[in-house]
Amino acid sequence: MFLIALLTVFVQADTDRPFSILGFTGVAGEILMNPLTGSSLFFWQYNSQNGNITTDTRPLVIWTQGGPGCASELGMLAEGISPIYIDDSGNPQPSSSTWITRVHLLAIDFPYGAGFSYASQYTDAMNTSFTATNYLYSFLQTLGSKYPTWFQRDVYWFGEDYSGRFVPEIAATILHNNQIQGNIVIKLKGIALGDPWLDAQYQTQYYDMSAFYMSLVNPQQQSILASAEQNIYNQIQAGNFSTAYSLFQLMLGQFESFSDNVDIYDTRTYTMPSFSGLSSFLNSNTTKSMLGVPLGSTWQICNPSVKAAFGNDSMLNLTSTFIPYLLGQMKVMIYHGEDDMYCNTPGLSHFLKSLNWPYIQNFMASRRGTWSVMNNIAGYAQTYSNLTYIQVLDAGNQVGVKQPYALRDLAFRFIFNQGWN
Repeated sequence: MFLIALLTVFVQADTDRPFSILGFTGVAGEILMNPLTGSSLFFWQYNSQNGNITTDTRPLVIWTQGGPGCASELGMLAEGISPIYIDDSGNPQPSSSTWITRVHLLAIDFPYGAGFSYASQYTDAMNTSFTATNYLYSFLQTLGSKYPTWFQRDVYWFGEDYSGRFVPEIAATILHNNQIQGNIVIKLKGIALGDPWLDAQYQTQYYDMSAFYMSLVNPQQQSILASAEQNIYNQIQAGNFSTAYSLFQLMLGQFESFSDNVDIYDTRTYTMPSFSGLSSFLNSNTTKSMLGVPLGSTWQICNPSVKAAFGNDSMLNLTSTFIPYLLGQMKVMIYHGEDDMYCNTPGLSHFLKSLNWPYIQNFMASRRGTWSVMNNIAGYAQTYSNLTYIQVLDAGNQVGVKQPYALRDLAFRFIFNQGWN
């Protein structure tokens, strides 16, 4: 259960309103999803620089975070995407790596329990990708009716980590429901998945290999991790997803112990950034008032209760079905930081090899070349047809934290078909 709102906190109507900060403008607020309970989803939309979302045709990028249960503001404000970042003192500053130079932005706190979004009744708090994306689609339809021009342009959906589960699911839902008369059409042209959690039967199986070749474990420890991985795989194949998830958590604990508590999301560090300035900014009443958020609500970077609630869901392999379907309809990019052990390179590579897509062998045989940003090698790119795979150097699970310009560059190359050097 992850109820994070009290009866005195939930909204009784939509609270979306225009905002302005450091001269940057947009719309933000809560959209009421269940009038009987007050459950709502929060969004934060930024207008493109020198653009007009009601009259221009610039693309719209939708951003959702991972976790599950992490706030979209983390990516927006800490990875250089939005026009502002928050300094260590909790003050907003203009961002030099912002994406609004060419696109409009829409960040959504999803699912319930993430950021400023909340379910005030347990019955509203769905804990599978399928059920959660159903209310996410309803939310999009509400936005489309309130702001008709937002989706009348090319739309690209970017998501990190557990959004590797959510984004393909909502993309497939959008494509299907676009064909139903009466629904607001969302012109989704592509999805980009950053350090994505896609399929547990592949991604749980290569921690031993990755850790050994990163010199984080010795051969004996590698063998212990490999044995744990086999047990996880057996439970997944048997449909014992709860047991598989529990074993997976135990294995992650073993890795941390073996590696002297190296950060599994960025193996070049021991601890994740605290983002204390971000918490200070978003929990201030001034910010909440600007964003149309109830003053009694509390913002946190990630909600561990949400992550636990989706434990069984994380062991399912439905994404393997969605990706080939989507590749027949739109562009798909998978990118990740080389130092991310959680969504590691071998796991992603084996997932890609397994895709039941007619052109997967062509993709696997395609050239993998260097990709440069500001005259420096930023990583490696491989592309064929609608599928693109990018490995970013000196980056962890959240690519933009260390490499905001590389993140913007790969996003614009993907959206505007600019090629990869």
